[in-house]
Amino acid sequence: MARKFGIRSAMPGFLAKQLCPSLIFIKPNKEKYKKVSDEEFKTILREYDEKLESVGFDEANLDITDYLQSNGLDHPEGRIYIGQKIRQAVKEKMNMTCSVGIACNKMLAKICSELDKPNG
Repeated sequence: MARKFGIRSAMPGFLAKQLCPSLIFIKPNKEKYKKVSDEEFKTILREYDEKLESVGFDEANLDITDYLQSNGLDHPEGRIYIGQKIRQAVKEKMNMTCSVGIACNKMLAKICSELDKPNG
């Protein structure tokens, strides 16, 4: 909802409040957030890469090369399919959107994941 006002993650609170004066800040529950991240979010991702690199509670880097090759999906359409499958699993199991970037290296994948947020 806040995105329609131009608010983005990691934006300073005072700027967000300027964009949306009625914005309400909710105190985070890091223990609960970590538990959900470990038990739900990363469980979904580990289906594609057991050795995922955690970049925080809500972000990870995966190398899905082996998964793609062993499932006959190592082609552009297969990569797109897996990205959509991950997004769909997160939506179904967690009722949340997520963004996926697929590329030949982490930097490009991160750039790709920023396109069409929050569900791109």
